[in-house]
This record gives sequence, structure tokens and C-alpha cells, in this order.
Amino acid sequence: MAAPGRPPRVAFLAVLGCAVTACGAPRAAPEAHSAPTTATSSPAPATASPAVPGGLPDLTRLDQHDATAVSETALTLMWTVDSTTDHGQLDAYRRAIPLLDSVYAAAITGQAGGGVPGRWSGHRAYARVRLTRQSPQGDVAADTPTLAHRQWKIAVTPTGRDGWKDTPVHATAFVTLKRAEPSAPWRVSAVGTT
Repeated sequence: MAAPGRPPRVAFLAVLGCAVTACGAPRAAPEAHSAPTTATSSPAPATASPAVPGGLPDLTRLDQHDATAVSETALTLMWTVDSTTDHGQLDAYRRAIPLLDSVYAAAITGQAGGGVPGRWSGHRAYARVRLTRQSPQGDVAADTPTLAHRQWKIAVTPTGRDGWKDTPVHATAFVTLKRAEPSAPWRVSAVGTT
């Protein structure tokens, strides 16, 4: 798991790049470095929001006092990459910044991103994200009024707008959430993946 306040090095595209190139059962580590094949055509500016089927979570409807809802929404935003709008997964991470604490957000803002796998461009592909909540494993402390942990099983299917689909990629995400006081909204302070 990534150290609190320190984001994973955008390991997601290493996992998806592996899936796109069929290199076997991938395992993404939070500090994994990747150099995926970049798209040959230029995507839309990074400020564009993906128009993926089903859309992205609506932050105006999110109960930010619910740690589970905040962690699920943040992960959905972080893992929904669209080859028609994103330069890479870092763009997706940046869409989640409103749900991150200031230290984690600053660390993400300062990172350089990798590219979208090249094979995605021809299919105008995006990442179809499915999350399943799991009970945290290991020595995870119980929630307190200002600290919470959530664990999610993630299934990501590279999906083309032309009907193409690649093998789903699976990972487990460990999310730490904090807030300054019990009445404050939850913010994600760290995400680690295996």
C-alpha cells in the first residue's frame, strides 16, 4: 500500500497496458512504474470529462459524510480512463481531486502521467469500472470518527465504442480516508493497490 499522502505512481495503466497487450495475469503495485504504449492520435484536452456510457459519478449528489460512498466515488473517478478525452490515467486521478485531502491532491498534481495504451485509440476505448466492497484484511484498525479504511475489488474492462472488449483486469484497492472532525466531509488520503 502507498504511504499515507503519497499517491501510487499511476500503476493502473501498467495493469491495463498489460491487459491490452495480453501479457498474462497482471499485478499492480502502488509504486509500479510503467511505460505503456501511447496513443497514436491525440486525445481531447485533459480538462475534458469522459462521456463514457453510464457517465461519471455526480459529486453534487454524493454524501461526503459517508466514507464508503466517498471511497467508491473516488476510485470510480480514478480508474475511469477514456482514450477519447484523456492523455492517461493521471487525468482520471485529477478528476478525483475534489475528494482527496490536500496532501494527496498536491502529490497527484505534481506527477507526470503516462499515455493511454495505443490499441485503445483505434477502438475509442474507455475503462468500464466495476467495484465490489470487501472487508478489510489484515491488521486494519476499526473506523474512528476521523479515520476510515475501505477495501474494494476492482474489475476494469477495456471497452471500445465499436464493440471491442479486452480481458478484464482485476485489482484490490485499499483506501484510507480522513477528516479533521466528525462533522467534516471525508477525504481520501491514500490509495494502494495490489
